[in-house]
Amino acid sequence: MKTDAPKVIKLNEYKKPNYMVETIDLVVHLENTETLIQSKMKIKKSSEEMGPLVLNGEELQLKSVAVNGKKLSAGDYVLDGDLLTINDAPSEFTLEIENTLNPEANKTLDGLYKSGSIFCTQNEPEGFRRITYYIDRPDNMAKFTTKIIADKKLYPVLLCNGNPIARGDLEGGKHFVTWEDPFKKPSYLYALVAGDLGSIKDTYKTTSGRTVALEIYCDKGNEDKCHHAMESLKKSIKWDEDRFGLEYDLDIYMIVAVDAFNMGAMENKGLNIFNSAYVLADQKSATDTNFYGIESVIGHEYFHNWTGNRITCRDWFQLTLKEGLTVFRDQEFSADMNSRNVERIQSVQGLRATQFAEDAGPTSHPIKPETYMEINNFYTATIYEKGAEVIRMIQTLLGVAGFRRGMDKYFELFDGQAVRTEDFIHAMSVANNNFDFTQFKNWYRQNGTPLLNATSKYDEANKRFTLTLKQSFPLNAPKDAQPYHMPVKVGLIGPDGSDLVNKVLELKTASQEFIFENINVLPIASINRDFSAPVKLSTDLSFEDQLFLMANDSDAFNRFEASQVVSLKIMLELIEKAKSKLPLELDSKYITAFGKILSDKSIDEAFKALSMTIPAEGILHQEQAEIYYLETEYVRTFVKTSLALAHQENLFNLYKSVDQGNVYKLDPKSMGQRDLKNKCLDLLSLVDSDKYKSLSMEQFKTATNMTDELGALSIMVNANLDNKTEALTAFYSKWKSETLVMQKWLGAQAMASDDSVYDMILKLEKDSVYNRTIPNLVRSLLGTFVATNKVQFNHHSGRGYKLIADRLLDLDKLNPQIASRLASGFKDYKRTPKNLQAFMKIELERIIKTDGLSKNVFEIVSKILA
Repeated sequence: MKTDAPKVIKLNEYKKPNYMVETIDLVVHLENTETLIQSKMKIKKSSEEMGPLVLNGEELQLKSVAVNGKKLSAGDYVLDGDLLTINDAPSEFTLEIENTLNPEANKTLDGLYKSGSIFCTQNEPEGFRRITYYIDRPDNMAKFTTKIIADKKLYPVLLCNGNPIARGDLEGGKHFVTWEDPFKKPSYLYALVAGDLGSIKDTYKTTSGRTVALEIYCDKGNEDKCHHAMESLKKSIKWDEDRFGLEYDLDIYMIVAVDAFNMGAMENKGLNIFNSAYVLADQKSATDTNFYGIESVIGHEYFHNWTGNRITCRDWFQLTLKEGLTVFRDQEFSADMNSRNVERIQSVQGLRATQFAEDAGPTSHPIKPETYMEINNFYTATIYEKGAEVIRMIQTLLGVAGFRRGMDKYFELFDGQAVRTEDFIHAMSVANNNFDFTQFKNWYRQNGTPLLNATSKYDEANKRFTLTLKQSFPLNAPKDAQPYHMPVKVGLIGPDGSDLVNKVLELKTASQEFIFENINVLPIASINRDFSAPVKLSTDLSFEDQLFLMANDSDAFNRFEASQVVSLKIMLELIEKAKSKLPLELDSKYITAFGKILSDKSIDEAFKALSMTIPAEGILHQEQAEIYYLETEYVRTFVKTSLALAHQENLFNLYKSVDQGNVYKLDPKSMGQRDLKNKCLDLLSLVDSDKYKSLSMEQFKTATNMTDELGALSIMVNANLDNKTEALTAFYSKWKSETLVMQKWLGAQAMASDDSVYDMILKLEKDSVYNRTIPNLVRSLLGTFVATNKVQFNHHSGRGYKLIADRLLDLDKLNPQIASRLASGFKDYKRTPKNLQAFMKIELERIIKTDGLSKNVFEIVSKILA
């Protein structure tokens, strides 16, 4: 039984390490089960304080230690668990260490491991200690040189950070390549890859005229699927030059796609290692969402070269410094490459679905947390997506030009350093006439989603409009929470739909009045345009006012938002009726408004497809003190069916009008058309008519792209249509050799809402395409089941809880990071109905009492139970 809680790491206990590494020369002798690492480090004392040299090391076999060329005996150092301590180290010296490790046995996918036949690394946040003994923390920045030695036939490609400076053949069929990175970096940015890889290559000429070699590596046979990634990389480099004046700084930029990877991608200096799902794509095997995601993630990792690599984090509490800023940058990149309105809406949808739920749950934390047990648990929507919203607010307050000045100052002051969020804010301030961010910093230290209430009154006699904004805190906010400084974009819309006012208000107090003079007609207020502040907004707008905004708001986000506000209100009322077993009826005004969206020729297809969506289950759950899973799903199906029945002819005609036939284009308009087409098909599948039920199978059989093929398949599974089994079998036969496509096949079945899904998951786990050591496959099957199939995960028998508890305990022995993600699926424990809560409690207590439980899972489950 587990009794000892893991140690809590605290921000206020930060201390510089006693020593810093200035340079490290590595020789890596790659072998499957016994890789030899030889390191030679120049180390210097970092302060006057007395203290030993302490090095981190996990799952390593120490062979020898030498100081200034003299080999140490066992009594000259202490090897205790994961720490190597040298007590009487000089103030400046050379340290040489030899150790071995077993990459093939490393299933945590941290440090150096094998992904199929490829050697690769993942060192963020604390993986380098699984390669060799080192001061493994981000404020220890050193220059790295690496000589990789391996069998030339098995591993003809040897890659590392920086630029290659030497290569050659060795005895015994081996060869070597030496890489030198001229820039100081923390160990989490170190990367190494070796394998028999295919590649595509290109070049890019920078603004200053330098030619940079661009290389993307993958399993042989997948080279043709790398071209979209290469184009995305070139777009990213140019965008960063144009938008922020940032030029790439090495001679070569490499990306490697691997199947076994815990994250989406990793920004290692000059050698990005990617989950293959974010590199490989072609028309037949990848959806539009995949293409969009690849462009975004390629951009994100490239942008880290400056915001994360050239300037990095002093400690892991500063994680949002690099991640929040870089997410904002990749969102802006995606907006410029595609539709800015669609990008903004989709980003906010993702924020609300994941981060708002996280902020309201047991694992809620500020974007700059003050404590953690396991830093891997803090790669969260809060750190990333809410962090990006905080950066966006800074740009809104300063303006685009002011934000650019702040970025220029940030690089001028801190290039090559490991810094804090306060340093970023300082740069923004001094570049903008010492803008006062004192109160704004509350966004960094306070958790919970702020509540914003807007009310108004109009004085017709004096032509004066008064808007009152009140901010308050959720129940889980800190007891000493202080008002936020938030930018609130506001529009006042006249009866003809024109903007009378469009400006940014700065709210700093709990309640504040804003007065607008010379308003000659009663306007409708459009509040928090473009989602200028990440808040939960309530207003005194009527149902008719919201319908007016749906039709007239010049702000695309708030036009979309009005449709969601109306839908949410109606659906929550229907859920209350469903709980009382009362008959349901959908408001006729809502049905009419939905029809107007379908027939509106002034909006593009992508925006129309978004406007047709109704609030997701997770959004509806956030509004319920006690979550009613069955009733929520029932109401969503009822609303969709009612809309489909009322507008079936319009939906069918719209479906036909955007059918592209055999023509395939990868551009925003075409992608919007395919999205709209599949939205129409989804609704039509709910109409009990042979005319429409056969549409899904027809689309599935004739599809010339994965967006339409998978769209039809998923609709058949979700609607439980008679031909879903035939379609699933055909899809499997066609794509079973394509791992990335099989992930889609697994995910589609994990979302099935009928009771057969439980047995189906057990069956799929035994299929040859499934492998629990590959994170993508686990996420596709079990992760999808937990995150999106709320009715079946929360099954009345408790079987969903037991299944996931069993699997995460098994996974925890192999890969604690993936296990802890599954554990997060229990986050709604305190808001589940009492009968389900009892089942969940049994599993949570069983998990936390398990001997040998990782600190990753312990931290999540202990917070859920607390």
